[in-house]
Amino acid sequence: MTAAHQSDLDRSDTCDCAYNLFRSKGLPEILCAVPEDRPVPGFIDATQWEFHRPLRCPDHRPLGFLESAARTGVRLNGFYLFYAVAAPTAVQPASEFVMRRA
Repeated sequence: MTAAHQSDLDRSDTCDCAYNLFRSKGLPEILCAVPEDRPVPGFIDATQWEFHRPLRCPDHRPLGFLESAARTGVRLNGFYLFYAVAAPTAVQPASEFVMRRA
């Protein structure tokens, strides 16, 4: 691997853009990230989408947001659609599922 390739890998998930996040009203796990300096795509309207929050470099990224994929999506489409994965929930304790011996 060359130094240039390693440099690309090192910066693949570094933040280099600020976004506005929009959440689908019908499928709230679907989010659209639009760079702050780009126009909002025409399919984002108040009947189907709601503004969720701004997303800047030091902010916590939603699970499912990949910076390298966002850069590619923005370069090709002007926005980045992604599926926000929910944080894992606590597993129920085994004591709730007691097996009785016959």
